[in-house]
Amino acid sequence: MVTISLIGEQPIPNLLPLRYQPPDIALLAHTDRTKRVAERLQRLLKSSDIQVRLIPTDPYDIRRVQADIRGFLAREGLEGAELAFNLTGGTKTMVMAAYELAREYEAPFFYLQSEGRRSILYRYRFEGGVARYEGKEVLPGVLTIHDYLKAHLDDPYPKITGPRDSFEKAIAEALKEVVDEVVVGVTLAGALEVDLVVRKGNQVGVIQAKTGGAARRKECLDQLNSACESRHLGTYTHKILVINQQWDQTLTNLQELAEAWQITVIELPSFSETHPYFSEEDRQRLQAEVVRVLSG
Repeated sequence: MVTISLIGEQPIPNLLPLRYQPPDIALLAHTDRTKRVAERLQRLLKSSDIQVRLIPTDPYDIRRVQADIRGFLAREGLEGAELAFNLTGGTKTMVMAAYELAREYEAPFFYLQSEGRRSILYRYRFEGGVARYEGKEVLPGVLTIHDYLKAHLDDPYPKITGPRDSFEKAIAEALKEVVDEVVVGVTLAGALEVDLVVRKGNQVGVIQAKTGGAARRKECLDQLNSACESRHLGTYTHKILVINQQWDQTLTNLQELAEAWQITVIELPSFSETHPYFSEEDRQRLQAEVVRVLSG
């Protein structure tokens, strides 16, 4: 089986189907702009039994995209193989080109919806040259946090530092009960770090944990927003700020900025230096809010 994927700036819509239903060969059609994304996916999938090959192409020339993919299949003797097209990534022009190729080869194609809290795979097949909807599947959890980091970061071995203080440790211990995975202390690039990364199913969130005066400054929001830029962990990553303060009316500017940047703020005022653990109410609030963010 050969899966042909169109590589965009976000790697997860292409990685999830390859993890869910691994083909024998994965062909990644990329542009100059998305070459590094394709290379990271190729590096990540090397550890599996999938053969991964890259196909450079043009983002806006339909005939060029079709010629590049068609030519690669011909050179490799794959025209008669069982083909499937992932039409989730790439430019709209690339999708149009791949759709027509799928019709030409009478190959099935699929689309992954991953903007919400679930990963849903929609399947289609051509019958007499007409695309027919076959059904949809909700994907189970097929990623790990390390998969997610390696798919987004150029460094194949992200630095994991572990908890630096009792607040991070307390958050991690509470969340281990309700999520699938927690990693504490991750260096993304240079001096950019995130305090925790959490995963439930295929949804991943980053948490910045701040106490005292640091919890009342704009920098804590800046760090989260920077972590989820396209060049780091990508726009599908959920952003969570956990603080031991309560933002009162003097901090409406931070509240408005958090809302604008889609950052969930969780206030846990029971934790302090003299009381280094959560009240039961705060512990349950933390767990419920993180699960809500990752699961909806």
